[in-house]
Amino acid sequence: MTSLAAAPAGTVTRLWRTPVIVGSVSLDGITIPVPAPGGPPTGELAIDPASLAVLERQFLEAMQQLADGDAGPPVTSVRVTVSAWRAGYDDAAFTAQCQYAGWTILAASCQPVTEAGCLTFSDPRAGSAMTAVPGLPFGRQLPVRPVPGAHVVVPGWLTASVIPLQAGQVITVATAWSAR
Repeated sequence: MTSLAAAPAGTVTRLWRTPVIVGSVSLDGITIPVPAPGGPPTGELAIDPASLAVLERQFLEAMQQLADGDAGPPVTSVRVTVSAWRAGYDDAAFTAQCQYAGWTILAASCQPVTEAGCLTFSDPRAGSAMTAVPGLPFGRQLPVRPVPGAHVVVPGWLTASVIPLQAGQVITVATAWSAR
């Protein structure tokens, strides 16, 4: 059992820290596969080994940064796939079966005026919907717009989803899962 020191009066103690990385990465050195027109709402794309190595390095660095912040075990490997998301694709709330999960948007055919194609994240813990702390995803979703270079790494237990893509929208995305 862990004991907690009393916080001085008038301060907030954050006991439910949710570390996430949301930013952008350089796409230099990555040959982005071009999905065939039409086709199913989603499908895996082939990527050259040099580009895959760049993506693996970027994800490993970000995942290790989260692990360091959590004083967790080192992240030693990552599995990366590249997929095309097309109009109509969506992914209902899910959690990844890994320590960390990540996404990098490699290409996007158009920028919708709505949230179409956004990745969203929320905290599934009981009680979190009643907590609004600036900078943390408690009580609201954290949306990430599908712009080239957008890069997100989150703990695998965080709830993720993809808002349905709109007509004409195509997104090429790299997805990563840390090895346990």
